[in-house]
Amino acid sequence: MKKLSLFLCLLLGILKISACSCMKGTLAENYLEANVVGVIKILKVYEDNPDQRTYKADVEFEKIYKGTKFTTLNVRGQIGKSYSAGCERDVVPNERYLVLLNNSDNIYTVSYCSAMSRLNVQPTKDEEDQLEVLSKAFSYLETNKLKFKSSQFSYYHDQKQGSNPKSELSKINNFSPKQPFAIYRVKINNIFKIKEISPVIGFGSKDKTIEGIMKKNMTVNAPMYNNTSEKEEYLLLLFYNKQNINSPGKEVISNFWY
Repeated sequence: MKKLSLFLCLLLGILKISACSCMKGTLAENYLEANVVGVIKILKVYEDNPDQRTYKADVEFEKIYKGTKFTTLNVRGQIGKSYSAGCERDVVPNERYLVLLNNSDNIYTVSYCSAMSRLNVQPTKDEEDQLEVLSKAFSYLETNKLKFKSSQFSYYHDQKQGSNPKSELSKINNFSPKQPFAIYRVKINNIFKIKEISPVIGFGSKDKTIEGIMKKNMTVNAPMYNNTSEKEEYLLLLFYNKQNINSPGKEVISNFWY
């Protein structure tokens, strides 16, 4: 009996500390693979099902970048009682999200692992500018999707940044991009550093400076499930985040659109 009690205690301990593990793709990959991409607002939540641990949310689309609008979203979890450790998600009325989703039998279901980013409850000028940048990037990806079909997008990490609040890319002077995003094709060595870089489409300003910094400072987050000895070429999508110019802790040129 003591052994059984000890086993149950250990099992409960493991269950308590277990966490949700997600294989989240890059923004570009999520866009290319999604059926629907847009900005939604949660109108109401209802039909809490404690047995299946799901509920429904009615939504409205404020913007649609790809696919067809829908009105009902299935959510994994329980209203007000969802557990992120179980990959469940809480959504509440008036919340707004950028979503990049796939459907199953025309049903859209989201969990903690879904490609969705929380936005401000009320739109701001900075957010509108950011979404306009995203719109242009999405349009380029859509137009050129056949070029990217056999390629894989990834993220980079600035090894030299350390505890500095901004990377060397964000400190470039007199940067006046002609467009707010760039895509680079890179080849990496066996320690994930960039050994070759060429622009698919550049910013149109300081492009050689950017390429030099990336070769000097950056490592690529090659997915662990890939055999990097066979796959050494990746794509990197960078954004010009104008709204961060006067923010000391935020990147001006970054993997991320915010």
